[in-house]
Amino acid sequence: VHMVRLVDDLLDVSRISRGKVDLKRERLALQSVIDHALEATRHAIEAGRHALSLDLPADALWVDGDLTRLAQVVSNLLHNAAKYTPAGGRIELAARAEDGQAVISVVDNGTGIPADMLPRVFDLFAQVDRSLAGAQGGLGIGLSLVRQLVELHGGRITAESAGLGLGSRFTVRLPLAAAPAQGATAPALPNPHPLGRVGRVLAVDDNVDGAD
Repeated sequence: VHMVRLVDDLLDVSRISRGKVDLKRERLALQSVIDHALEATRHAIEAGRHALSLDLPADALWVDGDLTRLAQVVSNLLHNAAKYTPAGGRIELAARAEDGQAVISVVDNGTGIPADMLPRVFDLFAQVDRSLAGAQGGLGIGLSLVRQLVELHGGRITAESAGLGLGSRFTVRLPLAAAPAQGATAPALPNPHPLGRVGRVLAVDDNVDGAD
């Protein structure tokens, strides 16, 4: 799965750099974007035994964008937070309206970013030194892809960190759109504890790896 994500991200960066990405724009409730991102990152957050907190507005925030690509932005940020936060860490996902923009923030208490790395954190193949940060690392593709997708939507992204071991904050700002004229409603708010839903799943397979 990790290798598939790396290859997919690298292909996406290549497509964007060649102008081969066509956004399927539509009027979206930001909640839909967040729901899709949470579903995509559930396993990574659970595997790291991280506590996830949500701070989402009661009223719908609307944006014009590609649901798949915007969900990819948020899920990549959540994956990044899970990857660079030691087991049992804390991740916060928040959204709000501010100055005509939809603002999404992902905050963690993980390994943080050195001051000299902050200006380059969105560069392709840029990585925090794993020997210093103790993080799992990667190829340095995900954040570059996130920035490019955000900018394709007319938005911007910033990174903040007080330094190594002091966590990180990534903030995405997207232009707000007017609510649909009539008949459209925002999706219902999710369970406030999306990783703690009660339920059981039975997987049956004659191959242990397949069942896992």
